Amino acid sequence: MQPNRPTQLPPLTLECFDALAQAGCGQFVSIGGAFGLAHYFEYRTTHDVDAWWVEPVTSEQRKRVTTVLEAVLRKHGAVRVREWGDVVSVELRQANKTTFSFQIARRSAQLMDVVTGVWPGQIAIDSFEDLLASKMTALVNRGAPRDFRDVYRLCLSGLCNIEDCWRLWEQRRLAAGEATEDTVSERERARLAICTNLARVSQARPIKTIDDEEERMDAEKLRNWFAKTVCEGVWP
Repeated sequence: MQPNRPTQLPPLTLECFDALAQAGCGQFVSIGGAFGLAHYFEYRTTHDVDAWWVEPVTSEQRKRVTTVLEAVLRKHGAVRVREWGDVVSVELRQANKTTFSFQIARRSAQLMDVVTGVWPGQIAIDSFEDLLASKMTALVNRGAPRDFRDVYRLCLSGLCNIEDCWRLWEQRRLAAGEATEDTVSERERARLAICTNLARVSQARPIKTIDDEEERMDAEKLRNWFAKTVCEGVWP
């Protein structure tokens, strides 16, 4: 599956990409996250860019990338750079709020080669398989409402099904050195984690408290879909 430029871009994305390309730094990053996914299936907007370092990349090259991004964002307001673990986030602050961030991390696993040619300067896009594997991992580990929506909408679109999601999740764990020989138990634990996350999301926002009728119906369909396809009736 080949990526295409989304019709809606996070603010300042083009400016950041052009600056990276002109500085000869584009080949050091690959776009992932929600914005990366929008290159294959565009159904929601995002205000941030999440990316991975394309290895091998030196500390000097990483510094060049963050310096270029800082210079771009500083034209529009205050800039904050945060680092934790293997992640660096360059953020634009306006009126004491973060209005845009460009976050880059070291990846723990990669299933397929990144794709270039969509953006200038060899800025890459993650493969659909890697994006889906990352999204399924987020659904298991984090279970935010957007994780449920993304997996649900992707499966409804026909681009994948729930078994594809599980298969890629297992492949990513294997590539990251996290898998055990007992794949059945691993999937069962992950399934229970998703069901627990679903229950938490549902308790935080019960169906009956959603005023908008269309939104309420969508939420009910989503929760019923996960109850049937993942939780197998465990979740009411």
